[in-house]
Amino acid sequence: MPDIHLRLMPMIRTFSVLIPLALSSFFLQGQAVVSLDSLVSEINFYADVVINAEKSEHRQRAQVLLKEHFDRFLEMDGSFQYPLDSIPWLYVMHGDGFRLVSWQLHISPESYAYTAFLQWPDRYMYFKDSRPFINGSAYTTFTPSAWYGAVYYDMLPFEKDRQTYYLLLGYNAENSLLNTKVVDVLDLSGPEPKLGLPVFTGAEDTQTRLLVSYADIAPARVHYDESLKGVVMDHVAPVPGIGPGGETLPVPDGSLDAWVLKKGDWVYEAEVYDVKQKEPPMTREREKRAEEKDILGRPKNK
Repeated sequence: MPDIHLRLMPMIRTFSVLIPLALSSFFLQGQAVVSLDSLVSEINFYADVVINAEKSEHRQRAQVLLKEHFDRFLEMDGSFQYPLDSIPWLYVMHGDGFRLVSWQLHISPESYAYTAFLQWPDRYMYFKDSRPFINGSAYTTFTPSAWYGAVYYDMLPFEKDRQTYYLLLGYNAENSLLNTKVVDVLDLSGPEPKLGLPVFTGAEDTQTRLLVSYADIAPARVHYDESLKGVVMDHVAPVPGIGPGGETLPVPDGSLDAWVLKKGDWVYEAEVYDVKQKEPPMTREREKRAEEKDILGRPKNK
């Protein structure tokens, strides 16, 4: 009688080949159904949690998952053409053939982290938030691997020496006492993006970016004024004793400064007038905090 074991061996080998192939086909089909629509829906969800969750551990976990979903999204064909502007938790700026996306993670009252990426039709690049380990920030040129983190609420192209650069207006929630507005320059003229350009002149030494720190209780405004062709900002001055622990903190003193574009440089002008001020967007957490305090930073009576 033939050995039944010998007759079963080819069949077993056949099944051992077919089963992995079937499983592979199943998983490939599962991956194929992950569309840009579904990924962006997940990105919207996790971005909401990153910004609005009450517990820090929930925000930080959502940040990990948000980054993972963005990694998958950015690797997919057609992702550059897919709009992200409708996601209210992201800041999306559009340039000539690229976009810049940024968002904020609130870790604790004294700690914030920022994420941003540049995307072109055929590639993308993340920025690494390196604060507080970067010194001389107002006079330094950074790369995406070492970046002064911020969310960017405005971006404007300008030219210098026949080369196009992009002025970035950003916001950084430093800690519970201070915020910083950042006026930076995005340089895409070389093989690697750079941040910072020595084009801010006329005040003291030429700077590569502007940093305006101010007390959380008294927001400082920084915006581009079309009629002036310049960046207009509140001038801040230190005021003793206004912090919750009696600290001296910088607050707007009622005057305005400007940096006006002249032949490719942004030239300082003190005490400008006749400009229309408007509030740049604050992060939603700071808006809520501002509403709950009076002008001296004390809790409002309910």
